[in-house]
Amino acid sequence: MKSTIALAWVSGVVSCAIASSAPAQQIPNAVPRATPNSTKSWERPTLRVSLPTSATQLEFSADGETLLTDGATKQSAELWSLKTGQRISTFPAKAGFAFCDIALSPDGQFAAGLLESRAAPKVQAKRQIELNVWDLKTGKSQWTRPIQDHPLQTPPVPGQMQPPDIAVCQVEFSPNSRVLATSISSRSNKLQSGVRIWNVPQGTLQQVTGSPVTYIDRLAFSPDSAVVGFTTLANSNSQLHLWNLKTRKLQAKLQARYEGNLLSIVDIVFSPNQPDVIAFANDGIFSYLHHWQTKTGKFQRLSRLSIDRTANLLALSPDGQTYVYGSDVIGYYISNFQTHQSWEFPPALKYKSGPTRVVFSRDGQQMAIVIDNQTIQVIR
Repeated sequence: MKSTIALAWVSGVVSCAIASSAPAQQIPNAVPRATPNSTKSWERPTLRVSLPTSATQLEFSADGETLLTDGATKQSAELWSLKTGQRISTFPAKAGFAFCDIALSPDGQFAAGLLESRAAPKVQAKRQIELNVWDLKTGKSQWTRPIQDHPLQTPPVPGQMQPPDIAVCQVEFSPNSRVLATSISSRSNKLQSGVRIWNVPQGTLQQVTGSPVTYIDRLAFSPDSAVVGFTTLANSNSQLHLWNLKTRKLQAKLQARYEGNLLSIVDIVFSPNQPDVIAFANDGIFSYLHHWQTKTGKFQRLSRLSIDRTANLLALSPDGQTYVYGSDVIGYYISNFQTHQSWEFPPALKYKSGPTRVVFSRDGQQMAIVIDNQTIQVIR
């Protein structure tokens, strides 16, 4: 799963990490070092590279040496070397389209992007959404598939407030790089329901998950590529679905609860070394970490965290042990669930406003942070 999280209300002994624009250096911090059983100590992160670009979608390659972004204008996907800080490849969107999500295959062979057509404001039209896959070696398109044409919301009446009909797009490669999952949702619920599973080499649609709701949020694969997990939202009811790709059936439908109250699921990850799926959820005041067995859906354990409710969750590490949180009010932090240690974002790494995006590498050893919508800082 992409550990990329839009700002969400959270409460927990959380943490946030952000990047720096200074040259690579050790960042001082007064907090004691995390214990050896911690996945990684972020007490003294260093700046690896600063990329002269911005983005809303980011993803590390499996080896952590390159970073794919959707570009400052969303008109092209860009692959950057983290060794040199130079752009390696550019994958342009066709005229009239813009990227709404991107992904890199773990085997390093392909890049994928969901693109949506851009209609003129206040024009009744249909928005096209396409799935594109590129060969990273040649830089050429491997295949393109239309996802769906759908009507936009009726143009707003002058003087009346109406939110834009924005598509929430997600594309994700399975860990074995054999299949690709896509989902598209919107506030108007006019888009497709279910997650679509595609064969990567041929671009054939293999299956569509059954889902009674049209709004799908988080999307992630289990480490063995056998299960795809996704969260749905309908009538303020948040659920986690586990779909078995072999049987093509729903394996489990889970809800995060505390003392009988339903919680909102903010993010999900599959444990890399244990057969668990982990959900980060909150009720607007407190935050919780839920563990279920992936195979059976059996509840394992729950941890309740406490933090100022004005904080936002920015990123959750792939192993579910480290998270980034904060706000301009309380500051930004990196924290560890197991050790309960938090490290404040170093004052030396200044920014005008809070980070707009934070993404972990697949091994959890690096973070890419969008700073002031101007640069991307990679720390480790």
